[in-house]
Amino acid sequence: MCSSDLAHDMLAAGRYAEALAALSVWHDDPSLSIEESQRLEDLLGQLAGTVIYSQQDLLLPPHVVAQGDSLQALASQYTVPWQLLAKINGVDDPARLVPGEHLKMLRGPFDAVVSVSRRRLSLQVAGNYAGTFPVVIGRHVQDRIGSSLAVVDIRRGESPAPSSAPSGPTAQVAFVRSAAAKSIVLGDGLTIEAAEDPAVVADSAPQTSLVVSARDLEELIDILGPGSQVLIRQ
Repeated sequence: MCSSDLAHDMLAAGRYAEALAALSVWHDDPSLSIEESQRLEDLLGQLAGTVIYSQQDLLLPPHVVAQGDSLQALASQYTVPWQLLAKINGVDDPARLVPGEHLKMLRGPFDAVVSVSRRRLSLQVAGNYAGTFPVVIGRHVQDRIGSSLAVVDIRRGESPAPSSAPSGPTAQVAFVRSAAAKSIVLGDGLTIEAAEDPAVVADSAPQTSLVVSARDLEELIDILGPGSQVLIRQ
């Protein structure tokens, strides 16, 4: 990578946001070897954890809470889910903020890129890498390579306990569909939903679904929201 020396200089100087931006453009670059790509993704994951998901104000100045502020209203202004801001800032009651306290803010929306060939979903915000999740991709999703789908709805219903799922291929599909009460609804009738172990349902996933682990769906539900786009690519 021609920019690797510059990025390492940024890291050495503690300029983590600049390093994340410089290295994010190389994510999924086909010129990288498998080993280079994995090392880059590991580094990007560490940087994203610091720059995006920690309480450090490395992207925007902190917001000083004024009387009457609510996390929901602030999140709407910045086009991010309030649940993500609550998680980052350790806020228990989003409707009751303390005037004068400082809150980390992120300017969204977050978007996602689904790589069919690599079977993974990667997040980005403002051009910065923001995380990667393995995904099982239904056939109708694969047919939409080149499409960008809007996030239409976030469903936060409770999923059934994994232990209640019976065994067998038919039951595996039913288990994934039963988890759709907690899901991310996309345009064109597609859905991001969960299975406790997506690999188990790899050959029987619903054709209109992107299937991630239950844990990963919990994270994605708090990151993607209105204004988010999901790009399907080869």
